[in-house]
Amino acid sequence: MIGLERKAKLEKSRFKQQNLPAWRPNPTLLTTLITFVIFGIIFLSLGIFLVEWARTITEIEIEYNERCKRDKVCPIPLTIEEDIETDIFVYYQLDNLYQNHRRFVNSRDDFQLRGDVKEVSDLTSCEPVTQVKDIGIPGLTNLDGEILDPEAPANPCGLIARSYFNDLFTIIDTETSEEVEISPKGIAWDTDVSGLFQRPENYKKIQWVDVTDERFIVWMRVAGMKDFRKPWGIIRGGIKAGEYTLIIENNYDVNSFNGGKKFFMSTTNAYGGTNKFLAVSYLVVGSL
Repeated sequence: MIGLERKAKLEKSRFKQQNLPAWRPNPTLLTTLITFVIFGIIFLSLGIFLVEWARTITEIEIEYNERCKRDKVCPIPLTIEEDIETDIFVYYQLDNLYQNHRRFVNSRDDFQLRGDVKEVSDLTSCEPVTQVKDIGIPGLTNLDGEILDPEAPANPCGLIARSYFNDLFTIIDTETSEEVEISPKGIAWDTDVSGLFQRPENYKKIQWVDVTDERFIVWMRVAGMKDFRKPWGIIRGGIKAGEYTLIIENNYDVNSFNGGKKFFMSTTNAYGGTNKFLAVSYLVVGSL
C-alpha cells in the first residue's frame, strides 16, 4: 500500500514537472548581435554624455611645492579667464602620504574628539602623541594664545591630528586688492560635524586646534590612497574673470616623505567634480 502511494506521488510530480510553463530562450546569431548592439549604443551614448558634461566643469590646478619650497609666504599669479557664477570648491592635494597606514589610522581617541577630557595615562590609543611636547612644535599655544604645558595631555592627540595640514590659502583681487572669501562651512560630512566632533567646556584652554573646525574634521577622515585630494573651502557665488594673486602660507613640510602639494579650484555638477572614470568605463564597455 505504501509502495503504491509513493508511486502515485512520483507520477504526480513527474506530471507537474512536464507541464510547468517555462521560457526557454534559444538565441540565434541575429538576436545576439541585436542585443549587443542595443546595449553598446546605450553605453556609448551614456559615455559620450558624461564626457561632454564633464567639460562643463571649470578646474584650475597649481602645483606649488617646488615653487614655494624656500618661501614661507608664496604669492602666485592666478588668472580667471571667464566669469564663474556657481560655487567654487577649493581643494589641496597631497602626494605620497599614506594616511591609510594601520598605525596612523589607529592613533586617535574618538572619545576625546567627542568632548571628553582625558589624562595622559588614558590616551594609550594615541601613542606616540599623547602629550603636548610629542606634537613637536616648540611654544605651542592653546586657542587663547597661551603657551601650553609640554607635559599636559595633547588635545587632540594622535598621529593623525599631529600631521594636520596647515597650509593657508588667500586669493586677492589684483585690481581692487580685495580678498575673495573662502568659507570652510559645508566641506565636512554633516554626521561628523553634528556628532563625532565636539568641544569640551574649557576647550580654549586645553586644545591646540579646534576639533570642530571643518578643515580639521575633513583631515581626520583619512584617505584610502597615497595621493589624495581634500576640500579646503568654498567660494560662494563664484568669482569674476580677471587677474588675482594666490597667496600661500607654506607651513606643511612634504619633503620628509618625498611628497608633493597642489592647489585646486573646481566647479561641480550632479556627479561632483572632474572625474572621467565613469565616462571612460561606459565608453569601454559600450565598445566591447
